[in-house]
Amino acid sequence: MFDFITRRRLIFGLIALLFVTISVLFIANLKLSVLDRVVTSYYSISSSNISIDKEQSISTCYQTEPIDIITYCQKCTSFERRSKAIGCLPTGYRELVICSKSNIKTLRSCLIPIHIQKENFWIFEGIILFICLLSIVSVQSRQKTLDKQMVEKIKRQIGENDL
Repeated sequence: MFDFITRRRLIFGLIALLFVTISVLFIANLKLSVLDRVVTSYYSISSSNISIDKEQSISTCYQTEPIDIITYCQKCTSFERRSKAIGCLPTGYRELVICSKSNIKTLRSCLIPIHIQKENFWIFEGIILFICLLSIVSVQSRQKTLDKQMVEKIKRQIGENDL
């Protein structure tokens, strides 16, 4: 089954895979830097329109004052994560809170909810199990083909000795 994979082909394939991986990472980084420039220029142009909201969202009053949670922990959108929005940086999840004394609404980062962590863990375990089963099947099928080849070789040797 895997007899056509020589050492040279395997090394060439690994080098090609490494090249593709590095290329994808480079292109993704390049796109991210271009997007950062576009988002930065957008915010510098329209900063006068959102200055009040921006000041309130930058506030860290939740560290010193009692708070009320308006919206519970929610996942940030992909645009908010890429534009490094307030509250989305550390975990990718945020919640809207209002400080009781100063009456300022602000966004703060929150921990990834437990049910999402559990779900991600079981997805990871499922993928690992699938890879394990695939490896077992591949090794067993390879062993069967090698056993068949060995039996055929022994039969040929016995047949040659009989003549």
